[in-house]
Amino acid sequence: MPIRAHLRLIRPKQWTKNGFVVAPIFFAHQMMNFSAWYHVLIAAFCFLCISCMAYIFNDIFDVKEDQRHPVKKRRPIASGEISVLQAATLGCLFASVSLFTLSTLPYQCAVIAAIYVGLNLAYTFYLKRIAIIDIFMISFCYVLRVLMGCYALVVTVSPWIILTTFMLALFLGFGKRYHELGFEDYAKYKPNLQQYSRALLDKLVTITGCSALIAYAIYTTEIARQNGQVGVVYTVAFVAFGLFRYLQTIYVFNEGGEPENIVLKDKWQLANFVVWLAVTLWLMG
Repeated sequence: MPIRAHLRLIRPKQWTKNGFVVAPIFFAHQMMNFSAWYHVLIAAFCFLCISCMAYIFNDIFDVKEDQRHPVKKRRPIASGEISVLQAATLGCLFASVSLFTLSTLPYQCAVIAAIYVGLNLAYTFYLKRIAIIDIFMISFCYVLRVLMGCYALVVTVSPWIILTTFMLALFLGFGKRYHELGFEDYAKYKPNLQQYSRALLDKLVTITGCSALIAYAIYTTEIARQNGQVGVVYTVAFVAFGLFRYLQTIYVFNEGGEPENIVLKDKWQLANFVVWLAVTLWLMG
């Protein structure tokens, strides 16, 4: 059995997205609560299983399109390393594990999981063909991750951090579409890409990037006002650098097709994220 191929099928590089499930424990000031850590990590594991299931069935459905993409054609199903039957069996296994895990969490988490699966089905079978709506669907899934963590912890997080998550996801999504337009043979087979243009995506990336930065700045200002932690406002500089560096990646380095990999590959992005996390934990701990 091709273990490496199965591992690539569930996209471990994209597991970093599930960090959004854990994020509420920091912003809710529950970092020293071991019970809270237990519940939020269970929620993150559950979402990991659900997302792996979604990746598998999305690859099954998209196999013909992926075979035309210069990078996606190397995916296990598109390349023929794994059969559709094998992939479907693995997807069902992840579904079973996620259902079992959900039984240990508040019922609201099951609702979030059901919405996530519903959005993925709608995206896979139809909405991914519609420009702008395709990125909105992906961005909603990021917000659902944050809400999953909130419900697992039974806490309410500032709506500004929810808004920041949504606008950041839009920013990354439109940046990814900008990169994909560079693959002409692939773009001509994608209905949604035919509805985009570089000029439109330039504007969308600018708008959403600015909105994400402003939303985060307002969030830190809210913390400073409520808790007197003025220092957290200075973390805006790290977020600004991360956004600007991603813009450089898109427009100068002609990359950005896999946003989740940029933090891992770009030493400056990685260092910036680590410093931002350390400073934020120190200030909000």
